[in-house]
Amino acid sequence: MASCSRVVHEKGCGNGDDSDPDGEMATRAGDDEEKMLDIGVEEDKCEGLIYKQSEGTTNTISNAGGVTAADVLKMEFNSPAEATIFYEEYSRAKGFAMRQGKKLKNKNGDFVRYTYLCNRQGFRDKKWLEKVDRKREHKVVTRCGCPVEMRIKPKGDSGRWIVSLFVEEHNHELLPMKYVDYLPAHRKISDVDIAHMESMRQVGISIPKIYESIAAQAGGFNLVPFTKRDMYNEIRRQRAMQNGDVNAALRVLEGAARTDEKLYWRYEVGEGQHMCDLFWSDGRSQDDYKVFGDVLAFDATYGRNKYNLPVIVFSGVNHHNQTCVFATAMVSCESIASYVWVLRNLLECMGGKAPTAVITDGDRSMRVAIQEVFPNAHHRLCAWHLLKNATVNVCKPRFTSLFRHCMLADVEVAEFEMLWDAMVEECGVRELEWVNDVYEKKSSWATAYIRGRFYAGLRTTSRCESLHAKLGRFVESRYGILEFVTNFQRCVDFLRDNEEELDFRSSYGTPVLQTQFPELEKSGAINFTREIFSRYRESLKRCVRVTILECIEREDRCVYVTQKYRRPNSRWDVVHMKRKEEFLCSCLRMESFGLPCVHILAVLVRLDIDSLPKSLVLARWSKAAKEDLCYEPLSSRYSDAGGAVAGNGAGNSGGGVRDPISVRTKGTGRGNEPLGSRGIKRRKCSTCGCVGHRRTRCPNAPPTSAPSTQGEGANMLSQTVNVHGLLMVQVCVIGHADVLGCISNVLDILESSFKGTVSAQVHDLHNLQESVLKRKQEACSVLPEISGAASHPKITEVLLERNSTDTALMILRWAGGVGVPHNISLRDAVTAVRARIECGLLTEAFMHHRNLCTRVKEKSFNKGSPLQTADVPKGQLSYWVEVLVTEICCLCIRRNLANGMLELP
Repeated sequence: MASCSRVVHEKGCGNGDDSDPDGEMATRAGDDEEKMLDIGVEEDKCEGLIYKQSEGTTNTISNAGGVTAADVLKMEFNSPAEATIFYEEYSRAKGFAMRQGKKLKNKNGDFVRYTYLCNRQGFRDKKWLEKVDRKREHKVVTRCGCPVEMRIKPKGDSGRWIVSLFVEEHNHELLPMKYVDYLPAHRKISDVDIAHMESMRQVGISIPKIYESIAAQAGGFNLVPFTKRDMYNEIRRQRAMQNGDVNAALRVLEGAARTDEKLYWRYEVGEGQHMCDLFWSDGRSQDDYKVFGDVLAFDATYGRNKYNLPVIVFSGVNHHNQTCVFATAMVSCESIASYVWVLRNLLECMGGKAPTAVITDGDRSMRVAIQEVFPNAHHRLCAWHLLKNATVNVCKPRFTSLFRHCMLADVEVAEFEMLWDAMVEECGVRELEWVNDVYEKKSSWATAYIRGRFYAGLRTTSRCESLHAKLGRFVESRYGILEFVTNFQRCVDFLRDNEEELDFRSSYGTPVLQTQFPELEKSGAINFTREIFSRYRESLKRCVRVTILECIEREDRCVYVTQKYRRPNSRWDVVHMKRKEEFLCSCLRMESFGLPCVHILAVLVRLDIDSLPKSLVLARWSKAAKEDLCYEPLSSRYSDAGGAVAGNGAGNSGGGVRDPISVRTKGTGRGNEPLGSRGIKRRKCSTCGCVGHRRTRCPNAPPTSAPSTQGEGANMLSQTVNVHGLLMVQVCVIGHADVLGCISNVLDILESSFKGTVSAQVHDLHNLQESVLKRKQEACSVLPEISGAASHPKITEVLLERNSTDTALMILRWAGGVGVPHNISLRDAVTAVRARIECGLLTEAFMHHRNLCTRVKEKSFNKGSPLQTADVPKGQLSYWVEVLVTEICCLCIRRNLANGMLELP
């Protein structure tokens, strides 16, 4: 750290011979002469130097803490670097940190003075202390004007350096030895530790884990000469040396293009030369696309880089039914223009080959871009996102269940239409806008309309989500573009390593035959990979349930009518083309997934065929799917290409690209919609869901009448508190999420409490089949009648039997706090005492018991109202005390509260 303070004049502790033939004394005459010199704040690197002994002086570092000012003034050094090492060790031994001050040069440009200061020398500039628009908190003030200083100057022409000034008195307290190593000047990361840190970061290990590893090797955290903050600072310093994050990433891609001739990468810049979009795909990904690019799935993931740029990963399914990556893109926003740019680069990268099927989550920008770039591809919507939207927009579990059946049922189009009409009629959603909009897109999600289109078994974007989860193991949210590119390639290499392992398992060994048709099973084991073969074998096992009803002979084909066991109304036709040895089935499973269905397998068994025809072995599922492709072994060409020189790579190269601007929003948002198409978002009523009014003015709200007298108003308020109290107990304590569930649970408790006395009302309330609003209204109107203050002790008994002690006590408090109601029975009194003891409130239980017994003894309450104790015989009121005390003692012993019981008055 450099000093900006003025030159401190030498004090009386200097040596006697202080002549300065090179002009050092002339610099003290004034600032005018000092300006003539080239005074610069420079820092010489002292790493790798060895501190040597000067002749006639013992300048050993080991006893630096015991040297005095007189000893230092006698020292001579062979070089300024030697003096730097000495003063650094001296400061460590004394309990402070050293920093270099000004260096003075003479007119010839030679250094004539070096200054070493205490790190607390000088003062912080007032402008930083008085700044009001700070975004961060002030750092603690450490500068206190410490006068400690050491100066060295040349000793004539001998080439040696002597100490011309040494001040050792500090104006602050020195640190104990255990804290000295935390000073920044004494914390240094060696080149070995930096290399170790970089190698571990390249495999995705976080900085805290790396720090723990280094501490374990050093023997403890206290033996590590740096902190985690120093490691982060070193990473930041390395990034600053790369001339920008984006430029470093582009150099890496250019360097990787030298070893991978097929590497394709493009980027776009926006205003101010900031990068906004980036696309890249290596040679192996392009080769995979040639074989498995018929089905394409992609989705955007967020929070994978420090700029918050959405990352789009294009993926598919390989011959092991495993996810494979085709290309990757980073965009500044999920607009239509961005997706069109990305898809066009994908089409150009893959030699103009467009996919036949694309599956996404239904984002509007994606949908428009796919229609523009891939007009002949069939676009399928993710089934999971559709069910999620159905739950949000319709809010009827029955509709969601029926909608799922309509979407995934493998039925004919006519049957699908019947199912849809029955569903909208049953749920009453025919006029709902979202339902009609989804129906118009039925060709993009209904299995009845998608049958016969090859999707490799994909119905959702769950593979994209799984890939994003794997990606989270390799990249972090604080990564820049360079770190993301290199670590993303590690994730891709990990997937490819798994693929090669599956290739080995498919080619090594033979599966054990398990079906009744060993020839067909063996043929499948020879042709298909291990994962696909397991699915083929399951179909082969089920083909015995298929019966061939008849065979219709024609000139070049035979039509077999098949039927499954116990399904007489469903029949499938299998067509056998004799000349081409092709088999076609009306279920279209072969066309949809690429594996022969049970109907075709049943026909193969009928024809006594011992091996699968070539027409039934899809090339993309076979072991030989990638035989014509040869790959280089997995290597870290991305990580080793950091020093590549910019050249004519596969992208529009340029060295002046600035880092992207951080994105604040997620998803497409409303910014991509045309201005005229934006609708005004209006608030809806929380009661009926209609637009134009609020809940307080809803016409469908239950009617409320003002109370005629004060007593009637108080009674109504008490009933409302009771109802709301029960519901709040259910929501907060029992944990129900919806109001109807809470009401149902409360009614169950009430029915158990009164044992049938209100069963008719409870039964009627349970059997309500009207809308949610009407059920809530009727529930709230019935509950006050059956949950008054007198019913709370009975509810409390049920809750205590169910071990809901906290809920039981809350019910009693709502029944009248800690006081005693007018209508009381011995059973209710025992319940009240038991609830408090079960909750550990021993003192409160005793006070309630004493208050109750006092009222019983006095036979009256306030204002002279008589106490009703119907269950106690007249003249035996002392029986109350005996029963309650016995109950308290038994409960205390059972709950291990005997010590607390003895402390009661």
